[in-house]
Amino acid sequence: MSSPLPRCAVDANIILRYLLKDGGELAEKARMIWDAVEAGRLLAVCDPVTLGEAVFVMSSVYHVPNEKIAGLLVSLLEPGSVLMVAKGRYLRALRLFAHSVSHFGDACACACALEECDGRLYSFDRKLSAVGGIERREELGE
Repeated sequence: MSSPLPRCAVDANIILRYLLKDGGELAEKARMIWDAVEAGRLLAVCDPVTLGEAVFVMSSVYHVPNEKIAGLLVSLLEPGSVLMVAKGRYLRALRLFAHSVSHFGDACACACALEECDGRLYSFDRKLSAVGGIERREELGE
């Protein structure tokens, strides 16, 4: 019987150094960590807040386009060796962020509405009415 794989939470800086390949020695350390995850020697645990921080930094500091951010993060998070609460929801949010919702927080709210509320979403952001499957509401009773 084999022992369970070790689990280790990852911070946004590990994700960023790995994906952006900057930071010299830190990027190399991040690559070694993700190589272990990809090889199935380690389970990486990513908190949704950490994901949000990675999106924010790539967008606001590095000015990476939404579509590229989403592509990089979906590829990184999809494998079974990366664990995340409500992982499917956040992968969906990243895909919305790539194509139809300009802010990741809004994309997360839309993904939640689509998965748990039959698309109903209270929001004052009128642009969200254009998201497929979203029924945006502003007032109680609508």
